[in-house]
Amino acid sequence: MGAEKFARRELFKIGGIGALGMLLPEWQARRSPTAADPNVSVIHVGNNYLGGQWYFDPAGLYIQKGQKVRWESTKWGATVTAFHPANFNHELRIPENAKPFDSGVIGDSYRNTYEWTFEVEGTYDYFSRNHESLGMVGRIVVGAPGGPAEKNPLGYGSAEGRAVVFPNEIKVFEALPSQEIVAKKTVALPKDFLFRPWPYGDRQ
Repeated sequence: MGAEKFARRELFKIGGIGALGMLLPEWQARRSPTAADPNVSVIHVGNNYLGGQWYFDPAGLYIQKGQKVRWESTKWGATVTAFHPANFNHELRIPENAKPFDSGVIGDSYRNTYEWTFEVEGTYDYFSRNHESLGMVGRIVVGAPGGPAEKNPLGYGSAEGRAVVFPNEIKVFEALPSQEIVAKKTVALPKDFLFRPWPYGDRQ
């Protein structure tokens, strides 16, 4: 009887090790940093809890038409969502013929990246659904500036009943002029957004 229990225990052990061996590569692939690809531009999703700020780094990015962008996050909670009426009734601030994108929440142990290929030339403004009021927005210029984001001022959609545009969003976008993005290729979030006074950060 003891030998039978021992054999059964060993069988379960072998089966468990085999199952783990099958699952481990997939788990590692999801958790390990993606190998560098020169054809993919990476934007990091950052946060400064002390300063009460979430942000995209870089906040402004220039790419070529047909190029892919990957957003990478190590903290759960942010989204990558295009300014588009289909996305929570926001203003149209991507090219008219472009498809709106929305990553859903990223940054958990299962899904910490999001990728999108930009097939239409122009200017794309996007935001994080959960941190929009903080000014967590970004701008990508594909090929050359153009489209509604260049023609219409922030907040133009209020007359149409579109979602509100927050003051912090306006401040960040003002620091991301498209011509500067084209010239520099990447533009960082203004430093004063990372170190905010009380009540968002340390008392000063």
